[in-house]
Amino acid sequence: MRVLILSHFNIITGPIEFLRIPEISDFKDFKTIPKHLTFHEENFFMYDYEIFKTVNLKFTVPSTMKRTEYEDLMISVIIIDEEISPKIFQSILKKCKEEIKNIKNVSKGLYNSSDENTAEFLEIKKILLKYYQTINDIDGIQLNIDLNYKFPWGTHMCYFYQKKEDLMDILIPYIKMGLEENQMCVWVTSEDLKEKEAKEKLESEIKNFNKFLEKGQIEIFPYTEWYLKDGEFTLQRVLDAWVQKYNYAISQGFDGIRVTGNTAWIEKKDWKDFSDYEEEINNVVGNYR
Repeated sequence: MRVLILSHFNIITGPIEFLRIPEISDFKDFKTIPKHLTFHEENFFMYDYEIFKTVNLKFTVPSTMKRTEYEDLMISVIIIDEEISPKIFQSILKKCKEEIKNIKNVSKGLYNSSDENTAEFLEIKKILLKYYQTINDIDGIQLNIDLNYKFPWGTHMCYFYQKKEDLMDILIPYIKMGLEENQMCVWVTSEDLKEKEAKEKLESEIKNFNKFLEKGQIEIFPYTEWYLKDGEFTLQRVLDAWVQKYNYAISQGFDGIRVTGNTAWIEKKDWKDFSDYEEEINNVVGNYR
């Protein structure tokens, strides 16, 4: 298993510039943990119907550190598999946001540098970058996707945004690139950014957009016509519909299909079914272009 260091300074009484967060390490079991880390307790947290194990380790400041004002620290870690799935990535991101927020509160007055230069921030960013090269930045609030990165066919990702403008900033270039590369594009909209506004924005940003629309290279429709057809979400129906849409795209001479769907419509009663859908679609999209 791999141990991901997330944080955290629970007790600290002085400056921390000499303290380094342990880097991500491979531990077969807790017997191989470095001497300055000792097992303290383990906890569990649930996110999106999946249980993740967290472990609190007691950090004893090495005697080689000259500063005497340091007390024992607690470091929280989360146990993850070698391969991080998008679902787990989302959970880790959620945890990272919480930890960064905690760090800001706990360390207020101790940091002279900005948040993006703190050891915790850099450690989290480094770890996420190691697994997701498409991430440019993480500040505990949002991600910025590098659209110049050549995503492999079958890529499935989640983008976090705060406001409608953030969503358009990522989706307009995303759709534009797909059209330029002879891919069929499908945009399933939600209440945050409805069909009419999405179309108007694409028309204003993409040259000859109506030509793409007329030849059927792009389709835009609301979530009620796709995810909630007949008023309910049915996992297999939606999966089959995506495969049918892909087959149609290939039959029309397109190189593949590029899709975006917003999940803001999901209600609590749909969480479990949609969680199963997300897991299943990860298995499906890898087989298609």
